[in-house]
Amino acid sequence: MQIRPTIYTRLYRDFLAIEPKNYHAIIRFYEQWEAQIAKLDDDQHYELLFAFTNALFEVGAYRQFLVVVDQAILVSLDESFHKEEAFKQQLFEQLLFRKAAAFIQVIEPAKAEHVVRELLRINPKHALAPLLLQKTLRQQNTSISTLTRAIAILLFGLSALIILIEVLVIRSFYDMYTAPVELSRNLIFIGGLLILGLGEALTHWRAYRYTRRFLDK
Repeated sequence: MQIRPTIYTRLYRDFLAIEPKNYHAIIRFYEQWEAQIAKLDDDQHYELLFAFTNALFEVGAYRQFLVVVDQAILVSLDESFHKEEAFKQQLFEQLLFRKAAAFIQVIEPAKAEHVVRELLRINPKHALAPLLLQKTLRQQNTSISTLTRAIAILLFGLSALIILIEVLVIRSFYDMYTAPVELSRNLIFIGGLLILGLGEALTHWRAYRYTRRFLDK
């Protein structure tokens, strides 16, 4: 039986010549030849699209990535994408995960939460998606951390003011009060640290609790 060799276009061969991790070169190549790439056969077109999408994410071009990732997601589900179902599912989940991560990077946590929740509905056992969901929630639930940070900054400022008074006045004219003043400013500073830590801990706990409730549904 005669086996016909796979025929590659010149454009596709030029793409294959690019180092797979040379993401900037992949981006430049795709953007330069985008119109011609769209005319390739499906397999070659899709491979370049996925490579371009991956390269945008890897270099941190998150807004550009978000523009093209939906197209890549649709392709990963298309019947014309001739890959094994397990591979297509894995690719689909990776693209969803990266889409949520990109939304976090551009400070759109509500959109990130929506995407990662959809991912967890598809695959509740996804290893990293729960952590990403918690991160989206921490970005949104800032009321406690904002308040505690403001109080902590106020206490740190008060502590600094007491140090200034201690150096300029207390040590020079009221040396007998040095120890109590030192104690008070240290306690105020420690109080600021504790409040700051408490705010962060509460924010993390609320995000964790919400994530567990969502996963337990």
